[in-house]
Amino acid sequence: MKRKQSGWHCITKMNTKIYYIIFFLLAFVLTTKAQINSFNVGGSVHVGSIAGNSPSVTSLGGTVFFDFYPWFEHDVSFRFGYSYSQKAEQFIPENRAGRYYPFIKVLSLKGFIRQDLSFPIYLEEGAGIIYLNDRTFPDVNNWQVGTSFSASVGYDFRKIDEKGFCMNLGLDYGVTFTQTTANYFLVFLQSQYYF
Repeated sequence: MKRKQSGWHCITKMNTKIYYIIFFLLAFVLTTKAQINSFNVGGSVHVGSIAGNSPSVTSLGGTVFFDFYPWFEHDVSFRFGYSYSQKAEQFIPENRAGRYYPFIKVLSLKGFIRQDLSFPIYLEEGAGIIYLNDRTFPDVNNWQVGTSFSASVGYDFRKIDEKGFCMNLGLDYGVTFTQTTANYFLVFLQSQYYF
C-alpha cells in the first residue's frame, strides 16, 4: 500500500503545478497570437493588508501578469496573474529566529475595461475569480476560491495603437468564500508593456 505524502512534498507538488499552469497559459497565449489583439505583460508592487482567520496585517508584495484582447471581444481584456503578498516585517532587517510571517499567494483571471478620459490618461476597472493560498498561520495551508475587484487610473506613454509602456496606480480587493474566508486589500503601482 502506497503511503500518503504530506507536508513539504505536497507543498512542492502544488508549487510545481502552479508553475506548469502559468507556463502552459503563457505558451498558449503566445502561440495563438494571431487570434489575440494587443497582447501585453506587466508587473506591479503593492502595499496593503492581508487576513485569514486573523486580524489583518500590513503586507508588501508583487504581481506578474499577462493581458490580451481575444478575437471575439474588443472592449474587455482578459488578464491572468500571479500575486504574492507577505507581512511587511519580513522585508525589514531583524532577528527572524522562530518568527513566522503570514503570506498569501493568488492566481487570478480577471476581465478589464479601459475608459480613456483624455488621452493619455485613462481609468481601468476589473473583476474576476481568484484561487488564493492562505498561509496566515504556520499550520494553515488552504487553497480557496473567491472574487476580486480592481480599479486604477493610468497614464499611457504610447502613441495610439503602438508598442510601449503604460503605468497605473490603483486598488485591488479580493475575498474568498470558503474555509478561512481570506481576503486582501492592496494599493498598487503597475507597469505594463504592449507588444
